[in-house]
Amino acid sequence: MSRSRQAVKVGLIAVVVGIAGLYIGKPVLFSKPVPLFASVGLTLWPTETADVAVKGSGNKQQGKRGSGKRGGGSQEILARARNVTTGVTDTFVRAIGTGRAAKMTDLYPESSGRIQELPFKAGTRVSTGDVVLRLDDAEEKLAVNRAKLALKDAEEQVERYEKLMSSQTISTVQMQNALLATNQARLDLDKASIDLDRRLVRAPFEGILGIMDVEIGDYVTQSSRITGLDDRSSILVEFVVPERFANKVKRGDTVELRTEAMPGHTFSGELTALENRVNSESRTLKVQATVANPDDLLRSGIAFDARVQLEGDEWPSVPSIALKWDRSGPHVWLAENGEALRADVTVIERSADRVLIEGEVEPGDIVITESVRDLRPGTKVTLQAEPGFTLTSPDEPAAPLVSETQAPGDKAGVKGKGQGRGQGKNKPDTGQTDKGEPVKSSGSQSRISPDGTTQSNS
Repeated sequence: MSRSRQAVKVGLIAVVVGIAGLYIGKPVLFSKPVPLFASVGLTLWPTETADVAVKGSGNKQQGKRGSGKRGGGSQEILARARNVTTGVTDTFVRAIGTGRAAKMTDLYPESSGRIQELPFKAGTRVSTGDVVLRLDDAEEKLAVNRAKLALKDAEEQVERYEKLMSSQTISTVQMQNALLATNQARLDLDKASIDLDRRLVRAPFEGILGIMDVEIGDYVTQSSRITGLDDRSSILVEFVVPERFANKVKRGDTVELRTEAMPGHTFSGELTALENRVNSESRTLKVQATVANPDDLLRSGIAFDARVQLEGDEWPSVPSIALKWDRSGPHVWLAENGEALRADVTVIERSADRVLIEGEVEPGDIVITESVRDLRPGTKVTLQAEPGFTLTSPDEPAAPLVSETQAPGDKAGVKGKGQGRGQGKNKPDTGQTDKGEPVKSSGSQSRISPDGTTQSNS
């Protein structure tokens, strides 16, 4: 009995080893399903995955874009897509500038003396001609009264001589001397009046007074500063731009101004003045922007971050999600005749939702944004427009290219209104967009374009 058990064990071991050898070696005898094993639902070798994989369509040449062999299959892949639109680079120049009031000056007395009166306090708004400071003027008033008396006496002397001239009692020379004395008396009175007026310091224009540097009773001279006067109804911001932008900035350009004194606020100004020459040492051009200050929020001397918007260039624009990267660099997938085509591109400018690119991509082409599987050149694709957008074939120039979002309550699949080929930006829209006007990209970006202009967005 012991030998029979050993024989059974050896037989079982041989069967197990044989089956293992069949799985490892896969002899020709069992290259097809075995009826005995198939009857109990056992398959020794399952069908290879390569036998059921999607087979490619051959090394057929691509269309006008991309390079390499087609690697697509006969099975169609579902993909979402949009039309390529036209975007404008957000090109601008930034600089740090210093603001000052539209009118500003420091007040000084025109003569020496002791301060007798200070009618206004710091921070008071004054009008043109208001007296800001009065010096002691007793002597000047006496001089004016003396000049008035002298003028009156000279005029009376002329009247008496005119009566005597008819009787030829006096000579012509005496009459001329009397007239000369009258004119001299008038000049003396004017001089005394000027000296008296110089004892006052008046506001040359409407504005707000600064802190007073003097007090009543102080003795001041012509070099003693009294206070500052600013007209802050508008602020002038002066800054410089590199010489490569000298022929791009012009009067009337919009300037965005930000300052740490008012965080979170953006002030809109306008270029109002440009220097007539470039500084040969710093290679910069001085410019001046004016920003309204009706609420008196800004002050002289504040530092501003100035941003001048320049005219941008037009480039094909695709959604950010459509841009892909690999070892070869950035590229997008286009759909043409129901197949996927790869197009290598160069990124010109990037924002949160849009990318401006350069390559064999034209406005109106269909760019794939998402797909259920990885794409290869020649892959058959079934396109579905992204929600809120309408796909337009590049072969239909009269059809709308840019679509709008579905109106509330519209059923899915209802096409929105679009614009002409290559116009505008494929994004949900709440209103009517002007036709034929490229849309500027938005978001945060920073780059240097081929012509050296600084391109950024913050």
